[in-house]
Amino acid sequence: MTQDEKLIYLNEIVKNNFTSEYKGPLILYKYRPFDEYTFEMLDNDYIFLCPAEKEDDETECLTTTNLNEMLDPKTGNLSKKYLNKIVSLIKPSSTDKNYEIAKDKVFEIADKEGTNPIIFNKDFAIELKKMAPEGTDVGPIIKAIENIPEMLNKPEMSKTLEPAFKLAIDARKKIGICSLAETNNIDYMWKNYAQESSGYCIEYDLNDYELVKNILPVIYQDERETNIIVQFTGTMLGLLICAISKGLIPADASHFIRLFLTKYKKWEYQNEWRYIGSANDKPKAPKVKTIYLGKNVTAENEIEMRKYAALKSIPVIKLN
Repeated sequence: MTQDEKLIYLNEIVKNNFTSEYKGPLILYKYRPFDEYTFEMLDNDYIFLCPAEKEDDETECLTTTNLNEMLDPKTGNLSKKYLNKIVSLIKPSSTDKNYEIAKDKVFEIADKEGTNPIIFNKDFAIELKKMAPEGTDVGPIIKAIENIPEMLNKPEMSKTLEPAFKLAIDARKKIGICSLAETNNIDYMWKNYAQESSGYCIEYDLNDYELVKNILPVIYQDERETNIIVQFTGTMLGLLICAISKGLIPADASHFIRLFLTKYKKWEYQNEWRYIGSANDKPKAPKVKTIYLGKNVTAENEIEMRKYAALKSIPVIKLN
């Protein structure tokens, strides 16, 4: 999948309340060192969900909760930076040319109002409408955007958002991740996850895997948004825009879940998919199709793995 296809897939998952049909790779790989858990994991047929704070990216699931990041300090209204995020929600339904024209007009209006972008006049509505499919009523969308600062300050909203915020704040300790790759030939993975190619790589077959819907794609970006409030309101507004437009505007509703599924571009070569659950859990593993041994595997470990795999009728291949 391309990055755009992954975003479309994540939006489908969110909008269907995580009941969507799995559309990811049917073969995924897990790189591991030989250790005291090697044969125990295989024997007991489980994968281990490592706490996010122990992943290789030091910013993994890192979150903040700063409402001020969204607001203009002089006016208390939405900042231009956040307004840009909101306007970008409608981008998928617009041509690139119309989107840029409309965005420029929005900020031209904001500048005229003295850094107060929350004042939406007829010009804004006209330009926003250019970005929406014909027949879409943008009035409710504009009103929803106007009301975000007030809405976030309401006690009832704080109460509603509290469980989600708590989950995100505690994510680095409480979210568990099993990282899986699309291929078995990634040098970095062999070096860092399979002890300098002395470990092994399990090929998992996801056909008929009963827990497959817990496996989600990782998105790679140059920048990561870690503000829970920004991500949550982005997701909420995306769902609202989609509902108001009766599905005509496929706005991005995956912001919040991407707090747990986004890595920097430098990791893109990993082509990672993640089983997401509670830290330290041991869910049932997919069916093992093949076990690959690293080129530097010791003779002792190779013998033990081949002996074990023969009993389970699992093919073993040593890589050169």
